[in-house]
Amino acid sequence: MELSCPVSVERINENVVRIIAFMVAVIAITCIIFSNYWAIVFLIFDFALRAFTTGKFSVLKFIAIKISDGLELSPKMKDLAPKKFAATLGFVFCLLITATFLLSFYTLALILTAIMTVFALLESLFAICVGCYIYSFLQVFVKKNEA
Repeated sequence: MELSCPVSVERINENVVRIIAFMVAVIAITCIIFSNYWAIVFLIFDFALRAFTTGKFSVLKFIAIKISDGLELSPKMKDLAPKKFAATLGFVFCLLITATFLLSFYTLALILTAIMTVFALLESLFAICVGCYIYSFLQVFVKKNEA
């Protein structure tokens, strides 16, 4: 199923998105292994830059572009809006993970981090963007309720 955005013609290179997702998964797995969630704070800022701005100053996006260029991957362009929505969900997940960790709800922080890791690995390894599916579902739901 091709996910599509009916309100935007902006596009993004899916290879770059998948590389970013892999880096997010590695960071999250590292946080789980070492029971240290401070790297999640870095992800809060990086997700925010990609979700709420053009992502021009995103460290992960910069690295992913360099990796994609270095590997000479041919661009696979996809709609930007679902990916921005997915980045927004990542931002919210990271806020929740940080809050639960700081409030000493370590098991909940671990569960949320594991869920985020699974979502990032699905995107990275199989090009399955859970946030994009939620975005598409919400678009259909909103249109259905407008009628």
